Formats: sequence, C-alpha cells, structure tokens
Amino acid sequence: MEKLKIDFGSGYAHNKDYKSCDITFSPILDFVYDYKKNKILYCKINSVDEFYLRNVVHHLPDIEKTFKCLKKYLKKGGIIKIIDVNKNYFKQNLFLDRLWYRFIIPQNEIWFSEVYRDYKSILKDMNFQVLENYVIAEKEVSVWKKS
Repeated sequence: MEKLKIDFGSGYAHNKDYKSCDITFSPILDFVYDYKKNKILYCKINSVDEFYLRNVVHHLPDIEKTFKCLKKYLKKGGIIKIIDVNKNYFKQNLFLDRLWYRFIIPQNEIWFSEVYRDYKSILKDMNFQVLENYVIAEKEVSVWKKS
C-alpha cells in the first residue's frame, strides 16, 4: 500500500514525491486546506503518513491551529517534516518575503509573520516527539512523530 505524503503549503511547485495541498482552490492541487474550517478538503482523518512543510511555518497566521489540523489527519506514528527559516536569519527572510510577495510577484493573500515564532514548543506541547532537529545555514530542519 502506497504511503500518503502531502507537501502542505506547496502552492503550485510541490515536491514531486508528495501530493500537493495549499489554501487555494485549483484543479492542479490534490488537496485544499480550508483555514476557516481548519480542515483539509478531500482528505480522510488519520490517513496521512507524512506532511512536508518547506518555507511554510512563517506563513501560518495561527501555528497551533494549523498543527492541530495536521495532527488530526496524520496516522499514529506519522511524521511532519519542517524546513523553515532559522531564527538568526528571520529578519533577512522577512525583508525578502515583503519584497517578493508584495512587489515582485504580488500575492497579497500570502501572510507572513513579523516576528519569529517558536513552532517547536507548540509541537512538543501537542505530544509530538522530535526525531531530528538541526540547522543548515539559514534553515532549521526538524522531523516530528505523532505519538
């Protein structure tokens, strides 16, 4: 049986090894995240083996709300892989996000945090177990398992 792996917040350029999921309705996306209802449309609860979030966490208005949603769809033992901006590079990233999403490719619906938020403490409070956690240059990489 093939594992269900979802590139959450992937937009239109998702990782080819994953199904796509974003907040927009588009026929090219496999799943849609409905932020208001905090659910993933067309996806069954407890059906996902892995969520992959690359450069997504700093775009989530309510990290805890979104992670609660992901946890609901993850199978027991499922994982969340996160690659996001390192705290030390957050200000530079914020500058680039403003430039990119407001002027170069204007997408005003893209939200980004003005301050660094520690998503790791939220996942720990939700009883996720950290499997990996390291920094590569401007990125933090972590892997979390649902207990």
